[in-house]
Amino acid sequence: MKRYLVGAAGALLLAAGSLAGASAAGAAPASPDHVSYCDSFVNYGTSWKANCRVDYGRSGSVTVCSDGTRIYGPLVGVGYWVFGGNCSGHGTVSSWAVYDG
Repeated sequence: MKRYLVGAAGALLLAAGSLAGASAAGAAPASPDHVSYCDSFVNYGTSWKANCRVDYGRSGSVTVCSDGTRIYGPLVGVGYWVFGGNCSGHGTVSSWAVYDG
């Protein structure tokens, strides 16, 4: 499973536990995986949201909180979706990711 992890410093591709690649903050990089892009990223401190395009298969969001908690959103199918997450009770949003199911 590949994940796109985005934090204050920009986007990082997380694949099999190693870091690779980078792009502009606030948007996940285009990928060979199910999500072609995410845009309109907003970080509210304890929560976040972004619009993401799932080209095929199923994908979902991951929220990484400042206390280390990872919160996985539901998998959704093909379409343009609002992904997001909430760290309420777990600090603030450290980063966010998109995963394929």
